[in-house]
Amino acid sequence: MNARELPIDVRETLANIIANELLRSGDSVDYDDNLLAEGMVDSLGMLRLVGYIEDIYGYKVPPTDFVIENFRTLNQLNQYLSDKLVNAEDS
Repeated sequence: MNARELPIDVRETLANIIANELLRSGDSVDYDDNLLAEGMVDSLGMLRLVGYIEDIYGYKVPPTDFVIENFRTLNQLNQYLSDKLVNAEDS
């Protein structure tokens, strides 16, 4: 299943949060941008992003899931959250 077919798509919401709250420049964020490597989000910004995720989606990100593979790009973050949120609804 590709990102467009996921039942939950958080990319646009999180792109807007990154652009408006973390970058504060209003620059756009592409779904494949490497958030850390390209300097869009630093470690403190990543913690803030997790806080936004927890507030908006009501999903507490466990420390074991706070790894680069889940948070490198908005596409990867979308996949991670879609999997977690869909599984949470099924429980």
